[in-house]
Amino acid sequence: MSEITRLSYHVLNSGLLRQNYDAGDLARSYRCGDELTGFKALQLVVIPECHRNNIRCSRTIKQITTCIWDEHTTRSDKEYFIDLASQVNRMLVNQRPYRTIRKRPRRMPDMEHNSLSLTLFYGGNF
Repeated sequence: MSEITRLSYHVLNSGLLRQNYDAGDLARSYRCGDELTGFKALQLVVIPECHRNNIRCSRTIKQITTCIWDEHTTRSDKEYFIDLASQVNRMLVNQRPYRTIRKRPRRMPDMEHNSLSLTLFYGGNF
């Protein structure tokens, strides 16, 4: 038995797949701009459990999630996480306008423009 398989059994014994998860909690913990998939939703659930078991390496966490997704989840489990991911994506779509407003670049303050300032701020031909 490989180390990843042993760790995935250890994480699964916590009852990971038998719980109902709140889409709002997962939406708050998901920080990436990409669309969430069922696999990523499972990974969001696996991460806190791995941290409780003192597993911090992101590569190991992804390998554990892959092992769980491929070998231990049933079709209904996968459909549950895919449905959970679509709920989270719908919630994030409603929040994105606020996020894009916050990420707009700020205007450069008005200042006296001379050749040095134009070269520094807008680049020069070298």
